[in-house]
Amino acid sequence: NALSIAEKPLKVSKNVITRYPAVNANFRKAIVIDLENENQGIFQKNSEGQWELISYTLNKTGMESTLGFDTPKGYFIVPALKYEMGYRDEYNNAAGMAKYAIRFSGGGYIHGTPINFEENINRDFFLREKDGTLGTVEGTRKCIRNMESHIKFLFDWVTNGKVNRKSNEQRPDENVMVIVF
Repeated sequence: NALSIAEKPLKVSKNVITRYPAVNANFRKAIVIDLENENQGIFQKNSEGQWELISYTLNKTGMESTLGFDTPKGYFIVPALKYEMGYRDEYNNAAGMAKYAIRFSGGGYIHGTPINFEENINRDFFLREKDGTLGTVEGTRKCIRNMESHIKFLFDWVTNGKVNRKSNEQRPDENVMVIVF
């Protein structure tokens, strides 16, 4: 019974706490997610220090369910990216893949439209069908879904085109903020 466990201050050893990514107050890139309207704006600070909207698109966000959670609100820094991110079904079996995943919170990613292994045979058809639901209502497992063409642009923008082609795991070379409201 959890109620019988005495509460004590949680102590975390400093050697297990990461300092990556280090916060830079002069960040110049931000991804802003509007949960209510299922859309997102991509902002970049220009050479005069003014924020410019460089992209705007519809998306799909998370909802509480047996398989997932609401997309968390807050301010985040992108720590890592993946070219491909697998996902699992309700029985914990490998079910499919989403491309160009940008991590923004514990288990939360901005990624392309996921396609399960059976759908991959008619990939273009299923991408069109699923992308038609973007900007309507939430329905992911916590993540923020984008069209593949847009997430490829976003992936390249976050990494400044500097990627390690030998690894699925990538890291941005500058702070990219994600604001979810």
